[in-house]
Amino acid sequence: MGKIRLGCLFCDRDDFDGVDEIPADWYAVDHVQSYEDSYAEAVEKSDPVFDWQTHLGVCPLCEDSHCFVNEE
Repeated sequence: MGKIRLGCLFCDRDDFDGVDEIPADWYAVDHVQSYEDSYAEAVEKSDPVFDWQTHLGVCPLCEDSHCFVNEE
């Protein structure tokens, strides 16, 4: 299992949890936390329990439906 836990900013897909590399067709992917931190349990009430991702970006399906380029 890879150490990249890639999630989409718009949808709740998790089929890229545990990949070895970021797919070329994902857009604007940023590193958000370490692999170790992605498995940490929430300690404080304000800790984000569901933030499992190490990287967040926009998947190809959401890029087509949510990201618009102004072509003037």
